[in-house]
Amino acid sequence: MGFKLSELDEGTEVLLHISNSDKSIELGAVLKKILKENVALISLKCNTTKKLVFDSVMVDMEYYQDGAVPIIWHNVKIASYMTDYALQVFGDGSKHNRRASFRVGVSVLARVNTLGRGPRQVMVRDISLTGFSLSDRKKELKLGVGDEFSISFEDLGHEINLTGRVVRIEEHEDVNIFGFEICNLCKDLSSYISIKQRLKK
Repeated sequence: MGFKLSELDEGTEVLLHISNSDKSIELGAVLKKILKENVALISLKCNTTKKLVFDSVMVDMEYYQDGAVPIIWHNVKIASYMTDYALQVFGDGSKHNRRASFRVGVSVLARVNTLGRGPRQVMVRDISLTGFSLSDRKKELKLGVGDEFSISFEDLGHEINLTGRVVRIEEHEDVNIFGFEICNLCKDLSSYISIKQRLKK
């Protein structure tokens, strides 16, 4: 069963994936008001006073549930509406596992290998062959979508060195969560995930 747009609360933050044949960007937005079951009023989180036009691009909208797989609506329509924008969906949202790979919980402190980026250690929440996430309870990480970040840790006899690009940021009262897409090769990663999976069973 799909997820209806009208099930989202007003004030919910979502992420817009905007693309054309040449490039793609991600843009944050806030649901201001649900107008109909499939139409909502949104405000964009960007520093521009110019009205954006979405006529010649593809837009997917993604909603992150705390600790669960995100929900995505494909090929939504956005049009200027007074001082904000109206967003229309043409079906129910579906679960979207950004990492097609199986992810395992880690909960291990990692060393930060990127200079001048706040804390020297961060908590690794989970990991897969294609991505990982970090939790920042002190809210010291100053990262934006698209930033690269490098960490390393040792666990179960494996040395894991990862460089990731930020693809999502979840801000909560008690913790910020950063999701990364892995940008480098790490020879121990596959073996490490296999052992972690076996230990969880």
